[in-house]
Amino acid sequence: MKNITTIAVLIMALGATLFVTDKSVAQNDASRANMDNLVRGNAVITSPIRSMGVAGTPHFNDSWLMTDVTLSNGQVLENVPAKYNSYIDALEIINRADTLQLSNVLVRGFEMTMFGGDRIEFRNRVGTSGDIDQNSYLQVLYGGEQAGVYKRHVKVVREARSSGTGYGVTERSASVEPRETLLFKDEHGELHNVRLRQRNILRLFGDHSSDIRDYARSENLDFRSEADFVKMVQYYESLL
Repeated sequence: MKNITTIAVLIMALGATLFVTDKSVAQNDASRANMDNLVRGNAVITSPIRSMGVAGTPHFNDSWLMTDVTLSNGQVLENVPAKYNSYIDALEIINRADTLQLSNVLVRGFEMTMFGGDRIEFRNRVGTSGDIDQNSYLQVLYGGEQAGVYKRHVKVVREARSSGTGYGVTERSASVEPRETLLFKDEHGELHNVRLRQRNILRLFGDHSSDIRDYARSENLDFRSEADFVKMVQYYESLL
């Protein structure tokens, strides 16, 4: 019977170095020059990813997607091939023949073009919460001036397991699995976990809960729907 890989080994494996030689992805001269400047400024380190015997991917997107990266100083790197590694909460880019990890301290956010043309935006340092690190990328579902809706994407390693007895023992490889958390940002900049239930949602809106309830009824909104919750937050912001 094969040795079962322990969770400690898996985590170390996911922290190993990946060297990518995909030369098919083209970059314009401006993007290359910008990234070369970042490398010279020690803003980039080699990406720590290698999947050894682990099913699944540590990435939010498993393909290189064209991405606009906004740095903390306001500089924008346009059309950079990138992946978001949601296991270690880091943005990885291709620079020439290397895969590089950008320091999240220096990245304000990024916007990826998905296959089919949809754009997905992630923002760093969105708000304050005891459960979320200050440097943490959150997907923007609605980013208003006083309120917002965000989603946190996390990958976790599920340890390998064996089942059965005797010759019927079956080994299942360890896997990387996604976890999502829906978040509401209030007018004070604080982030709150969202449970898509009417009672929990109305509690988020405080003194405006009755206004939101009436609005949801008039618009026939479903409190179990993520998209409808976004509409409620947009209406809530109009009341502030």
